[in-house]
Amino acid sequence: MTLLTYREAAIEIEPGEDVLSALLRAEIDAPHSCRSGVCQSCMHRAVEGNPPAAAQQGLSDAQKALGYFLPCVCVPETPLTIVPAREAGARSEAVVHSIDRLSDDVVRLRLEHDSDFAYRPGQLLELIADDGLGRHYSLASLPEEDSFVELHIRLHPGGRMSRFIAEELAPGRQLHIAGPLGTCIYEGVDPDQPMALIGSGTGLAPLIGVMRDALRRGHRGSIRLYHGAREREGLYLHDHLETLTKRHANLRYVPRVLSDSGPHGGDVATAALEHENALPHTAFFLCGGEKLVGRLKRVLFLKGASLKQIRSDTFLPAGSGR
Repeated sequence: MTLLTYREAAIEIEPGEDVLSALLRAEIDAPHSCRSGVCQSCMHRAVEGNPPAAAQQGLSDAQKALGYFLPCVCVPETPLTIVPAREAGARSEAVVHSIDRLSDDVVRLRLEHDSDFAYRPGQLLELIADDGLGRHYSLASLPEEDSFVELHIRLHPGGRMSRFIAEELAPGRQLHIAGPLGTCIYEGVDPDQPMALIGSGTGLAPLIGVMRDALRRGHRGSIRLYHGAREREGLYLHDHLETLTKRHANLRYVPRVLSDSGPHGGDVATAALEHENALPHTAFFLCGGEKLVGRLKRVLFLKGASLKQIRSDTFLPAGSGR
């Protein structure tokens, strides 16, 4: 029986040997430093099998649920198939279910996928075009309720992937996806805990996924969804979210438009920081550009929020490997 598989290669591991030692002995360039389960630099992810609990000490509940573990203190007793922590899963085929405009520059792409593609709402996948070009997009869908995965994609003028999506994709078109990645998910949130979901632009996609997951699981604490945009049209699901708040007494929707001086005008980060007052007890989900997420993380922590309760999905420029 093979106890350890790295990507698709079987790795010999001696009785009582840790995974990191086995990888290094097999001449695999696995990152590492302390070799005692402290620095977490050797972190990998199990895509098949369950790492022993001792190999997940110190990780977040979301990381544990997604199979992340520390190879330097992992002595497997049952078979494990592992990949580096930041490596997406194997490619799989997907078929365009539908594609429609949510605004002038945002489309909603729904893809039918193989049953092997298992994900949690709020994670992200890599969308791969015919020429191998790949871009990462966050998941707004809920696997327990949706037969497709849903992505919200901003179309950038002159962008290669944007052109491919706008000009070539249509229902029935086949393409490839890989993943999932990311730990910005509902795991580890107490059902009575306040939640603050804060994002801008298409950062709304993972927040909607997390919000739907929380509501499906019967979350009892308050859920406040802050969505910011430069222009009013950027609040692309405004009416849908307003309707949802009427169905769920614990859900509040706070839209903010930077260019607007009306009741919904202003900066989304400022609005969230002004309204949130139970920082040590609140689970935060931050999604959007580097400046927004970085600012919120820093200020929330300085005002008393727990870093363990801040989950984030930072949108990086195309080609940066997000």
